[in-house]
Amino acid sequence: MKALIACEYSGIVREAFKAKGWDATSCDILPTEISGKHYQGNVFDIINDGWDLMIAFPPCTYLTVAANRHIPNNPERWQNQTDALKFVYDLMNVDINHIAIENPIGVISTYIRKPDQIIHPYYFGDNIPKKTCLWLKNLPLLKYSLQDNLFETKTAVEP
Repeated sequence: MKALIACEYSGIVREAFKAKGWDATSCDILPTEISGKHYQGNVFDIINDGWDLMIAFPPCTYLTVAANRHIPNNPERWQNQTDALKFVYDLMNVDINHIAIENPIGVISTYIRKPDQIIHPYYFGDNIPKKTCLWLKNLPLLKYSLQDNLFETKTAVEP
């Protein structure tokens, strides 16, 4: 199975997939921080290379709700936001069977579509409370448990 980890220069997600037996490649305009399979450049240069899965972390600089306060009377900021939305839209619509796109609460929900799931990192053991949206294509929702119960063991920590 081939996985493309788009907009990732750290190499952390790529290496996690590699540890599970995937042929994983990260891609970003920046060099990778952890040596491994990494394409430095535009993700659309390699997007059609036969990936089974793409997980993308598009830069949120112009996509978050927090960024909206800089929009009024700033045509350059409007253009950057439009370009960022087009980039996300293009990622969502590539011919890859399984896609996950991650981003904080922001304008993707308004201009493209609502996320399939909203999670917090503390649902999965990282104590940060940060609403994180997931847009999924042919992938199940992430499963987590905020409390131990008869069927599940707690995955969450206190934020």
